[in-house]
Amino acid sequence: MRRLPLIAALPALLVALPASAFQQVEVKLPAALAQVQQVYIAPATLELPEARRFDRRGDGPRPVLERDAEARAADLAAALRRGFDRGFTVVDAPGPGVLVVQPTLTRLESSRPTMADYQREPGLGFESVYAGGAAVRFRLERDGQEVAVLEDRYMGSFSDGVPRVGIWQDTDRAFSQWARRLPAWVAQPRTAGR
Repeated sequence: MRRLPLIAALPALLVALPASAFQQVEVKLPAALAQVQQVYIAPATLELPEARRFDRRGDGPRPVLERDAEARAADLAAALRRGFDRGFTVVDAPGPGVLVVQPTLTRLESSRPTMADYQREPGLGFESVYAGGAAVRFRLERDGQEVAVLEDRYMGSFSDGVPRVGIWQDTDRAFSQWARRLPAWVAQPRTAGR
């Protein structure tokens, strides 16, 4: 049998690895993730940090209007429903044997100025661009027991070469990634066992 050098085998190894691309994963009941067929996506909640009024360094959270945050929470839940709909049955209510996904947005950063930014800095130009993103916590429950808690954060980068046209473009990218990663993570019991 011919052995491949490690460098040649590396792409095959990367493909075979499970998709556990969350920054923090705590699995309390790994067996509860086996044979999940039905999923209920709870409405996303918000636990956003309060923006500081005079943040001179600019590294603190920027303000987000409540209506914008609520709209983003609804968009996250909708993205998760679409993501889980590909491999699971998405149900309208929790019940026996149903995996309940409770998403919580813990940070929101727009890619372009929002009305909250204009209220904070009235002279701000529309052409301003930010590296936006979001942070989230997913609490998974099944039959009334907490199964796992996953946390992740996505921040855009100006080095990615993607023009920021939409106000919430980087946030939308984060939602899209989580809508792919979370169902893949739930579908792989060996990932849950880590």
